[in-house]
Amino acid sequence: MYPPWRGSEWKVILVLCSLIVLACLIAAVVLAARPQLRRAVLEAAGRPAMAVAPPAAVPEPDPQTLEGVLSRQLMTGEITGLQYRNAMASIASRDAARHPLDVPSQTDPPEPA
Repeated sequence: MYPPWRGSEWKVILVLCSLIVLACLIAAVVLAARPQLRRAVLEAAGRPAMAVAPPAAVPEPDPQTLEGVLSRQLMTGEITGLQYRNAMASIASRDAARHPLDVPSQTDPPEPA
């Protein structure tokens, strides 16, 4: 059963919708294959593709903060989640004691933006 449009209008709409769906599928494929396409284009142009070192070969920088050290220990399994949360709670309480927040009073007028 044909749509209620007269003449060949429905065919034009069907073709336009098909083209839109086709364009979306092509865009999805291009986005999914982008790294492989770039490598193939560079190799075809005679330029070597950028060498990417395997993740294990790239040395990770040492953490610069206590929070970073704790995060790394948690990720490597050296400490449990409970130990991590307890350590972070003690860091937070120590930080609150050393650097308390200076909250303005309610009577101060707001600063202009």
